[in-house]
Amino acid sequence: MKDQFFSSVGSINRVHFTSRLLLFIAVPFLVTLFAMDFFSHWHHGTHYPLGIFIGLIASLIAIFSITMQAIKRLNDLGKSPIFSLLIALPLVNILFILFLMFAPSKQD
Repeated sequence: MKDQFFSSVGSINRVHFTSRLLLFIAVPFLVTLFAMDFFSHWHHGTHYPLGIFIGLIASLIAIFSITMQAIKRLNDLGKSPIFSLLIALPLVNILFILFLMFAPSKQD
């Protein structure tokens, strides 16, 4: 079965998780920068909030994708997928992501 970004089925190791995490952080950041720059010059900057809105939508898609990848990584670790809810807690989410990035797989 082909591994999909928007699916929670399967498992991924820490290298794939880290690379996908970096991808899902970089893409919305670049989309936001491009959209804000584009709309700041369009009609003398009156449509600038549209660039922020596009960046927000890209960020929400990225958060959903990161959550799906966290579930896959938790499956690889042999942990319950319910722990993926820790992404919603400020400051705890940073520790949780670091745990997912560096914890060895259950098979290791």
